[in-house]
Amino acid sequence: MPDTLPIPPRFLEILIAHLPYALGDRLAEDDDLAALGLDSMGVVQLVTDLEETFAFELPDELLTEDTFATAGSLWAAVAEFVAPEPADV
Repeated sequence: MPDTLPIPPRFLEILIAHLPYALGDRLAEDDDLAALGLDSMGVVQLVTDLEETFAFELPDELLTEDTFATAGSLWAAVAEFVAPEPADV
C-alpha cells in the first residue's frame, strides 16, 4: 500500500466541481484529471477556488502538468499549505 495523505472531502468536493466528466462524488488518487475534463481554463478556476477556500497561495513553481495530473498529485502539492480539517467528534 503506498504511503499517501488522506484527501479531505472538502478538497474532493471542490475538485470534482471542476471535472465535467467525473461521475458521482468519488475520485481515486490516481484518476487522470485531464481525462475527467480538467483543461487549462479549469486549472485557473480550480486554483482560485482552492486558494480562496483554504486561504493559501499556490506557488508558481507548482503550476505544472505533474501537479495537476491526478487527484493525488494535486493534493500532495496543496496539502502542505492547507490546515488539517478537524476530526469529527
